[in-house]
Amino acid sequence: MTSHPHLRAPNLDDSADSADAADAADAVDVDYGELLGTTKLSPLRLPPEAELAAMARRSPLLAAVRALAVWIGEGRPVDDETGALGEDDLALAAEELSARGVLPTEITEITENTQNTEVTQVTATRDEVSQWWELADDLEFIHIGETEATVESGVDDWPDGDDDTVLEVWKQAFASVCSWSLSLDAELAGEPHLHLHGAGATVLPLFAARENGITMAELSAMVHEVAMIDADGDWSDEGWRSWVASHGDPAEVLYGRLALLGAVEITDGVVRLTASGLFALWSELKSEIDIPLLPSAESMSASHMVSIALLGTDEQVGVEWNLWSATRTATDAAKQLAAAAEEGGPGERGAATALLHELGTDAHQVWEGLLDVPSLRPYAKQALREAGNTSAQCELTDHDIAWLTADMFCDVDVEHPPDRIGDLLASTVGEGEEGLFEVLWRLNHPGAGAALRVFGEYHPDRKVAKAARRAAFKLESVR
Repeated sequence: MTSHPHLRAPNLDDSADSADAADAADAVDVDYGELLGTTKLSPLRLPPEAELAAMARRSPLLAAVRALAVWIGEGRPVDDETGALGEDDLALAAEELSARGVLPTEITEITENTQNTEVTQVTATRDEVSQWWELADDLEFIHIGETEATVESGVDDWPDGDDDTVLEVWKQAFASVCSWSLSLDAELAGEPHLHLHGAGATVLPLFAARENGITMAELSAMVHEVAMIDADGDWSDEGWRSWVASHGDPAEVLYGRLALLGAVEITDGVVRLTASGLFALWSELKSEIDIPLLPSAESMSASHMVSIALLGTDEQVGVEWNLWSATRTATDAAKQLAAAAEEGGPGERGAATALLHELGTDAHQVWEGLLDVPSLRPYAKQALREAGNTSAQCELTDHDIAWLTADMFCDVDVEHPPDRIGDLLASTVGEGEEGLFEVLWRLNHPGAGAALRVFGEYHPDRKVAKAARRAAFKLESVR
């Protein structure tokens, strides 16, 4: 798998009472742009708040936590040093909550293409009750005093609070599970040297993956990698294997809890965030990462659609394109996309014109109009020639080809290029075609220099790469 940056759990939890205060303090300063490798993500479509709140009210994990808080009632003794339930009360809580039938059921689909489901009761082991205890404290479902704990008025906020309150409770639960639940496992097992506090940050690449999700195997490898880095040299492969054998794979444990919360769905070994999980992370990331929320398809602008095409997954592009194009005539769609292409930069031009191609002959008249727009003329010529127009005005010149080449490569991250960049460059400019660089460096294109640097750095043919570097030097010398 690819190496991931040192991830830390999202700073969603401002509680000072987490299982490992030092780890929590260490996770305060989080640069989400650095962790995600971008400050802009594809627009996101979320259900209305009322639907999100309804989902939050169905959380089996929160139902279990609330059941524990109600069981605590008017008072249960706590350890005067740790503030935790004693071992006898932990066992009693596990036994009585299971026996009373107050714990929620977990519903799992067990066959494909049918409505058959398996219904099982959420398990109340002593360790899981300890997890619920900490979560009940974080959510202010209980109050922990010096000698006893009592149920707190916050227990009424879920599921009976208004939508805003219910969502706030649910988001806090999501933050808490991500931030400290695995660290608490290590603490309860008497192995605090096992650093698992960074595991929750794997929800960030999961957020970026959206509809595609990430396999549990990949998430497991990420958690393993983060734990190794956080060990800071104090790492034991044998100790890790022993932990997994005794307590289960940490990623599977974490995402099992998040599934009970209602934050993820796990299907055929692939983990995907639910709408609730996407909402919680969007709420946290939006101050640092540009993630526009999509309006209804009727209200979506062409710029929204272009942004999705530029940044979204193939699945998202397909879904949103069908919704967007169905709400307007092909002619209107073509005009709006052309306007978005004219207003945008190289990336927007490429994405908008790719969508215009999807409209086929309905966009013919719009393409003809774009022959008068210098930045879009090469795209229009290409489209019209593909449609059978062989007139001289549609013949691609060296200038046109150089412009298209600059648009295609000027936004490539030279430090972190896409996979198979060499193959793409070679298919664009082959041996003997280096003359294109002489046209490219003379272009009045703001990205010409950046495109030449990409060719000079990554073209697999040394002669072609050298020609690109020479052209880049010429461009720099005349600026």
